[in-house]
Amino acid sequence: MQYVHGGDYHKNKGMLDFSANINPLGMPKGCMKEAMRGVLESVHYPDYEGRKLLHALTQSEGVDSHAIILGNGAAELIYAICYAIFPQKALVAVPCFQEYEIALHNVGCQVEHYCLKREMEYQLDEDFLLAITKEIDLVFLCNPNNPTGKLIEKELLTQIVTRCQECNTYLVIDECFLPFVIEEENYSMKAALENNPYLFILRAFTKIYAMPGLRLGYFISLNETMRTKIRSCMQPWNTSIPAQYAGLKALKDQEFIARTRAFIEKERTYLEKRLRLPVIDHVFKGQANFIFFEASKDLYRHLQDKQIIIRDCSNFENLSKGFYRIAILMHKENETLIRAIEEATEYGYEKELLNNGGKE
Repeated sequence: MQYVHGGDYHKNKGMLDFSANINPLGMPKGCMKEAMRGVLESVHYPDYEGRKLLHALTQSEGVDSHAIILGNGAAELIYAICYAIFPQKALVAVPCFQEYEIALHNVGCQVEHYCLKREMEYQLDEDFLLAITKEIDLVFLCNPNNPTGKLIEKELLTQIVTRCQECNTYLVIDECFLPFVIEEENYSMKAALENNPYLFILRAFTKIYAMPGLRLGYFISLNETMRTKIRSCMQPWNTSIPAQYAGLKALKDQEFIARTRAFIEKERTYLEKRLRLPVIDHVFKGQANFIFFEASKDLYRHLQDKQIIIRDCSNFENLSKGFYRIAILMHKENETLIRAIEEATEYGYEKELLNNGGKE
């Protein structure tokens, strides 16, 4: 299995990692404490349904607990949805999170790409509606998009939801990064779930609560038949006791979310301003906890020499060499990155000339 994501901590131990889009404030201390308490109780099987956590999610999401299914991270749910629907043809707007396409190929699905345009800053537009036809069984969308950080406007999302329902096409909207957005409620499509059996909303504790190692996600759907099929595609006891306990505690800490959003907004502004460097061709305006940009030099290699890892986005569909994504970290770490890019500009140019035999 080829690893196609950032955040390979175990391979890059000791390096400053900007490749994983995790909340820089870290896991809330209360969640850590509850996870450790869960370890002590892990001589027992976890609650098969995660009933206490489901009840808490019912309160926070405003839906019936039966409409929610817990997952071993969002990734497990992406695969389970694909196995349950078993689509013949699916549509994804690229570049986007690569696990959608990998999961689709696992069930032998033909994947249609809607290529977002560089000249439109990779912003999804209304032409996407024309790509949704009755032949499309399943559509994946990420809002905000990964790796571009672009939000899809509510009006267009509403049109997409309507179009998919008209075509009997299942639609998965991945909102895992939406909690980082200050006006989250203006972009979430949870309200559209009512009377729509084709819509699934995907969420996770991974990014916003900085607990990727605990693996905890969930999706919401009012389609009882599909929920039953999806659950049958998943292993029993798929969410551990530590994960359930940490998730339950996380939902009680709304102050942490507000503090995170304010911090991300401030540091994003700082980084966008400081990235106006000769080596950076363009910084794409985004709203998530990461920044997507294009550079004229091999920044990945140069920064790796300085013990800094960023996300090389050249393996994303519809992107090429020179596109990068950086997570927003703590201010001192962000300053370190900027200094390294400034230094890498001169150093990297000289090194490339040497490697090319002095030819520019």
